Amino acid sequence: MTPRRHLPALLAGLVIAPLAARAHEARRGPNGGQKVDIGTNHAELVTAGNTLRLFLFDGADRPIPAAGATAQAIILASGRQATIALAPMGDNLLMGTGDFVAARGMRAVVTLTLPGQRPVQARFTPMDQN
Repeated sequence: MTPRRHLPALLAGLVIAPLAARAHEARRGPNGGQKVDIGTNHAELVTAGNTLRLFLFDGADRPIPAAGATAQAIILASGRQATIALAPMGDNLLMGTGDFVAARGMRAVVTLTLPGQRPVQARFTPMDQN
């Protein structure tokens, strides 16, 4: 094939790729935290002091029960790493505390396992929202 035949597909890819990337960007959740895709669901991470709160939502942004779910967060904050276990604390909430202080620049990787499902992961930068 000549290079001209590939041009329309290349141009379409250049237009579609940024749109697809935006579909997975973090956004502000209803509790004021950072909300991202996690598996086929959504999770909102809210941080304050040394506490993490993880709110769970389905793909249509409806709360999903936290009962029976397990989660772990690996936090990198102030040059230190901490592992935090999150336990169900309410309807769609898992919560945990640990040896860290929430601050700009912190990063979190959350592994979530819902009952009967495989573990899924998401990355958060909860204090760096606009």
